[in-house]
Amino acid sequence: MKPIAQYLKALAKRALRALLVMSLTRIATLLTCASVRLYARGWLSGIEIRFLLGFSSAIHRTALRLAVR
Repeated sequence: MKPIAQYLKALAKRALRALLVMSLTRIATLLTCASVRLYARGWLSGIEIRFLLGFSSAIHRTALRLAVR
């Protein structure tokens, strides 16, 4: 019974990690799209868009690191 429990635990862990990676990627994509749209409308300055795109990039990198593990 123990190997089955270990297998199910590992499967659940991978599923949760995959869900986290997909969620982080989607959040970063939405942040990028919203930032670019707000900048195009003139509601964000160059410094603000640079900060938001850098933050989005950091979220993407974190998602990639989680996916590779």
